[in-house]
Amino acid sequence: MTTSIPINLTAVIEPLPDSRIIDGKKIAEQIKQELKATILAEKLRPNLAVVLVGDDPASHLYVKMKEAACKQVGIIFHKYILPAACTAEQLSQTIQWLNDDEEVNVILLQLPLPSHLSEDTIIAKIKPEKDVDGFTKQNIQLLLDDTPRIIPGLVLGVIKLLESTNEPLDDKQAVIIAKSPVFTEPLAHVLKRKIASVTVIAPDDSALKSITRQADIIISAVGRPKFITANMVKPEAIIIDIGINKDEYGATVGDVDFASVLPMVSHITPVPGGVGPITVAMLLYNTVALVQNLTNNTK
Repeated sequence: MTTSIPINLTAVIEPLPDSRIIDGKKIAEQIKQELKATILAEKLRPNLAVVLVGDDPASHLYVKMKEAACKQVGIIFHKYILPAACTAEQLSQTIQWLNDDEEVNVILLQLPLPSHLSEDTIIAKIKPEKDVDGFTKQNIQLLLDDTPRIIPGLVLGVIKLLESTNEPLDDKQAVIIAKSPVFTEPLAHVLKRKIASVTVIAPDDSALKSITRQADIIISAVGRPKFITANMVKPEAIIIDIGINKDEYGATVGDVDFASVLPMVSHITPVPGGVGPITVAMLLYNTVALVQNLTNNTK
């Protein structure tokens, strides 16, 4: 049975007073408190299994953050670490084992994978009913057909961040700067239900600067430090910065040149502390939503 997952959560997010910086940590904490209450009230026992391949420090850090967040709200966390040299067959067998494990409600494959493994091929092995990221072709198609089983957590996070500004969205023009259709296609589809127009553009497109200068909302997932500069931004724009990069000094920065852009915008997400905490919170939200669907469908 396919059910529609609501985009709006019930938590009321209060904007930071007199600030253009969107506090992703605060929003995430409010969402997690709501989820914790839901798990307790409905006596749920959500089980999330994370599969991590290799020794990438960033991936291990992200999994550690997810584990801590699960513990905070009451989601049972299972972690499976495979060596970087594992074969596609070994990884597929692990996914299938988790598909067959009735105790495991949802599965997350931590990306990126080592270069010798095809992400699309391995994602396709995940049972759609357990696909907490919503990345399987079946789940993406359900979303595009407006009958979603799940909405990818990053997409939900972007929507929640935009809603937290308390600005009207239905008259705005948005631009998504990214290359990955796995991300851009679902996000553009969901945004079109809330925003007047949505343009998807690659970061190397020659028309990029002229398009961003006209955009009321800029969403960047480029992966280049300080790529978006002040001369690319329309005054009073809203900026959602998904990029996580290291600058020349080793500091963590986004795709946006934050210091130069901040005086121009109406709202902007910081890096770190913006999109990252919300994405983790939405992973938890999707875990609970899938468990609720399973519970309702077995009654």
